Amino acid sequence: MRRRAWLIGLLLYGLGAGIDFAYHLIDDLRSGDEAIEFSEVAVAFSAGLFWPVDIVAMAVLATR
Repeated sequence: MRRRAWLIGLLLYGLGAGIDFAYHLIDDLRSGDEAIEFSEVAVAFSAGLFWPVDIVAMAVLATR
């Protein structure tokens, strides 16, 4: 049962990472020159990897 819970948690974390990665790439396309550069992929990957921190940071920066 513990193994199944870990697997579900890992899958949910991966799903959140994929959604956050796609969000950052789509946001770069809308606000930029409509071309994805390598630096934008690196930023989107790191934001996707640490997506819980990224969501909190976006919320804090939106209030400013």
